Amino acid sequence: MPLNLVVQTAFLGDLLLAIPLLKRCRQIWPDHELGLVCRKGFGDFFIKTKLVDHIFEIKKGDADSYVQALQGIAKHQVNYLLSPHESMRTIFFCRKIKAQHKIGFKKPFSFLAFSQTVKKPMMLPDPMRQMSLLQPVDGKLPELLLGYQNSVKPYELDSKGKLPSPPEWSSMSVREKIMQCTDVYAGLQSRYNLNALSEGRGVLMFPGSVWATKRWTKEGFVATGKSLQEQGYQIYVMGGPGEEALAQEVTDLIPGSICIAGKTSILESTQIIARARLLVGNDSAASHMAASCETPLIAVFGPTVLRFGFRPWSADSYIAQKENLPCRPCGKHGHKVCPIKTHVCMTHLPAEQVVDKAETILRS
Repeated sequence: MPLNLVVQTAFLGDLLLAIPLLKRCRQIWPDHELGLVCRKGFGDFFIKTKLVDHIFEIKKGDADSYVQALQGIAKHQVNYLLSPHESMRTIFFCRKIKAQHKIGFKKPFSFLAFSQTVKKPMMLPDPMRQMSLLQPVDGKLPELLLGYQNSVKPYELDSKGKLPSPPEWSSMSVREKIMQCTDVYAGLQSRYNLNALSEGRGVLMFPGSVWATKRWTKEGFVATGKSLQEQGYQIYVMGGPGEEALAQEVTDLIPGSICIAGKTSILESTQIIARARLLVGNDSAASHMAASCETPLIAVFGPTVLRFGFRPWSADSYIAQKENLPCRPCGKHGHKVCPIKTHVCMTHLPAEQVVDKAETILRS
């Protein structure tokens, strides 16, 4: 059976934003298998939720992992290769793959690997940018993208900080598939007290981020958690590898909260997220996991801004941010240290703003 292949070796957040692209590939090529090249450790989620049929994982800096991925891909007859990832390393990787058609974004060296290129539509949110690679082969997509561009302001917040809902044709929800993994959730229940989730009282805090300046203050998360705990909600503090210490500090300062940071896979994390009433986190992968689960979320934005395109892509996405700061944005990804040494975008964002949004969501 022919295989179509998506190459997206970015961090987890960007990979999750490729879900609409993967779903669209399934729609337009229902009789083909679908493969994904991604970073090591990310693939299981995409297999278990049936977004793809085959995973080829690579580890940055490990040449052998690239060789093994290429060997695995070579066992298949690749029809279309689509690469939303744009690095030179990825271009050379794609060049080594035998495929009938290769589509990537238009860049100076794209001709080295791709038979067709697409101009990246930077005015659109990133899930639609990644989907746009399908325009040469999906007759309906150009009109859909243009219609959205002309009719929707994707980064305009309402009075409560809520973002406009994405259109159904570009949804990144895989909630139904996540909820079907009941054996995974049963395993989690045997390890942790998750009763509050089934009772509709579970609220999740993700205080970490790969970039230090994208983290809201520990004090902000603690104050928000305490306020919601006093209202009868159970706080679970979560995070990925390397975020355990910060998560434990937050947990220790919110009496009665439960720390699960660094102890769950991506699929296990989404099992908990999908059953929560609310997720509060930074501009990070956690907000995109919540969007894939259709879980209401509050994303705190600091050094980055919505117009970069990486907004949470779901109907119940709320943004907390310090408005009208001349130093925002200070970079595409954030920094290890604030460039002007104030970090005012985060330190001056009061917990009251987040608590107010949380109460709005939890009352609905």
